[in-house]
Amino acid sequence: MISKRAFLMGIGGLVVAGNAWAAKAPEASNVRFSAWTDDDPLYLFYPSDKLEIQIPTAPELNRSTVVGQDGRITLPLVGQVMAAFKSVPQLQTEITELYRPHLRHPEVSVFPGDTANNRVLVGGEVRNPGWVEAPGDFDALSAVFAAGGFTNAAKSKQVIVIRRGADGAVMQRMIDLKSPLKGNGGAMVALRRYDILYVPKTRVAEAGVWVEQNINNIVPAGIMNWLLYSQN
Repeated sequence: MISKRAFLMGIGGLVVAGNAWAAKAPEASNVRFSAWTDDDPLYLFYPSDKLEIQIPTAPELNRSTVVGQDGRITLPLVGQVMAAFKSVPQLQTEITELYRPHLRHPEVSVFPGDTANNRVLVGGEVRNPGWVEAPGDFDALSAVFAAGGFTNAAKSKQVIVIRRGADGAVMQRMIDLKSPLKGNGGAMVALRRYDILYVPKTRVAEAGVWVEQNINNIVPAGIMNWLLYSQN
């Protein structure tokens, strides 16, 4: 449950206004992170992604659809199905099982369609915290610039990247954005869709606290409940 809860920061499609995005400094956090790995996860669906459902044994049920902002798609006979953060094989298997009571030999194929823009969440000590997006690849420094740049209080040498790994675990790593900002070298760190970039003010421990404190401000209730309580 902890891993799912931590990653709630990286989903949904709501643009949040106000001071809820600002860095806060409570005393402790319950968020736990796994060791970082750069292994590529399977393709996962996210809100606003297009996909096609084909059922050769019942072609009248074929659908082209879009993942909603609550992470769900709606299919005939079976209703709403959670699609966000699921791979093609996972979603294919789940839909097949949902149709089993309705069809004699359900054979379901899921095909990804057009994907939404590369979207990442930038929080903490930036001038315009919130979602930023681009049609192509994002690196961490570009994401900070898209969020208005660092505030004067930003600790740009210890920026945190939070990502969901191939096994569903939530990972974090620290990166140095101060050196490349000053032209002193340093690698450009590529971001993946729905990564979280957190710019601390004082200490790394704030990242987990920030994740916990802002859950209700950015995540639609439906997908939040599913992530918190689903065992899948």
